[in-house]
Amino acid sequence: MNSKEDIQKQFYKIYKGQNSISEFEEWLYKTQEIESVYNNDFYFKLLDLDYRKKHIKVELVKIIEMEIPHGKFEQTRIISLLKNIIFDKDDPIEILEQLYDDYCNGYSFLRFLGLTYITGIDALPKLKQRDKWDENEFNSKREILNNLKPKLIKEAERLLSFFQEELLIIAEENVYLDYRKEEEKIELHNVERMFKE
Repeated sequence: MNSKEDIQKQFYKIYKGQNSISEFEEWLYKTQEIESVYNNDFYFKLLDLDYRKKHIKVELVKIIEMEIPHGKFEQTRIISLLKNIIFDKDDPIEILEQLYDDYCNGYSFLRFLGLTYITGIDALPKLKQRDKWDENEFNSKREILNNLKPKLIKEAERLLSFFQEELLIIAEENVYLDYRKEEEKIELHNVERMFKE
């Protein structure tokens, strides 16, 4: 059985583009709990949408957006990306690309990771593009990333500790609360020093 949070996660996934419209539609028809968690009108609005229309996502988002606890899911997503850097899960270039986008969209605490990405890592090959590169060239370019990994891990751990101590809290999409001391906000005041360390 799907709980309200399970349903909200699916809304969030389609909102963020993590699931396709067809995946959402398939899930919708299997998830009758939406009707009991919300109400008949809400559920039938979702069922009445024509999911084959070209701009259906705009209509869908209008209906579900208010039901998504953006802050909670955004914080979970950011923490997951930071942990993936620390524990070397997924492709670090893709993770940094996402963190760069998040930095540009308002999460300024990600400044060091975002700027690290845009100052050269963005030109490095992603793991899924390996077959497009000569093996030696791929390995030499990935070596650049490997040399940066200790700095990236250190910054991810630093930011993660602020989330764990509730000094950084994402309130809603692209809006966060920052309870850190000024000297702890080094990425905002002295990012040059971070690059030199």
